[in-house]
Amino acid sequence: MSRDVVLDEWHLTFRIPSALSATQVRMIRRVLTSKAFTTALRRAVVAEMKRHPELMSVKMQVSR
Repeated sequence: MSRDVVLDEWHLTFRIPSALSATQVRMIRRVLTSKAFTTALRRAVVAEMKRHPELMSVKMQVSR
């Protein structure tokens, strides 16, 4: 049994204009689902967490 407790969750919402073409939507989706984007997002969150010593014991997960 895990000894961790979920304290808080954050959700990102990506909105796009409804008038975009199917090609544009596919390109955006490709970026958002790419490993590179997920990695960059995780790194950005970790970098911000490192600025707050009180978060040193917090485990963070980026997932879809």
